Amino acid sequence: MNLERKWVSQDVEIEKAWHKSRFYIDSGHWTSHPIFASRERHWVNVEIEKIRFYGFLAKYIRHEPFYGHAKILLAPVGSGFEIKYLQGLYSEIHGIDISPEAISMCPREIITKEGDILSSGYEDEAFDLVICPLFLHHVHKVGFKPFLYEYYRILKGGGVLAIEEPSILFPLSWLAIFLRKLMGNVTGLVPDEKPVYPPSITKVLKEVGFTNIRIRGLHFNHVRFPVLLQLFSLFFDYPFRIMSPFKYFCNGIGWYCRKP
Repeated sequence: MNLERKWVSQDVEIEKAWHKSRFYIDSGHWTSHPIFASRERHWVNVEIEKIRFYGFLAKYIRHEPFYGHAKILLAPVGSGFEIKYLQGLYSEIHGIDISPEAISMCPREIITKEGDILSSGYEDEAFDLVICPLFLHHVHKVGFKPFLYEYYRILKGGGVLAIEEPSILFPLSWLAIFLRKLMGNVTGLVPDEKPVYPPSITKVLKEVGFTNIRIRGLHFNHVRFPVLLQLFSLFFDYPFRIMSPFKYFCNGIGWYCRKP
């Protein structure tokens, strides 16, 4: 496979600045009023998505020979808080990120590297499991393919890639885009940031060479939904999260696939 390709580069300075941006709930904008937003709403939404994303990942790899002692890469790693969802799955965990601020917050257990994923410097077939959480929707201009090629390169044969992304088919995504144009970039999105069209991820995964692709909807909630409404939806969403085409309309979606 010829991986010598030239890609449009990512604006890493904008991404670094994003890590320093103010939490939208503390922005002072009227949309951050408790009627419309709260830490409770935000973190319930985040936890639901992460628990389900990593819960299915554990099921996906449970029969793999590396289960319980995998060499894992979080790419990007952010502040490293997602290590808690990987308890009992690894013997060694690495993380790469372009933000020194984010890396400085990582737990010491994570072997960190500051740098661009496309120039990661990791050896070929270095990892059993690569996790890409909430990143590809930042790189529409660059495209998904260069990053997926790099993940493919550094995965061992039989290794697993897991991707977590928001879906543009989630009905409130369109409302959010409209309101952002009307009121401005209240939540501090970077210029190239927007939800992904789910079939486009699947298509590129196949083109790069990944197999055994499984897709799971994670939830139909939103960070603006009241906590009780978010919890109520959990009782009824299961069949819709696993069936096509309904799962593609989830707010968050997980892809799980294998390098042959």
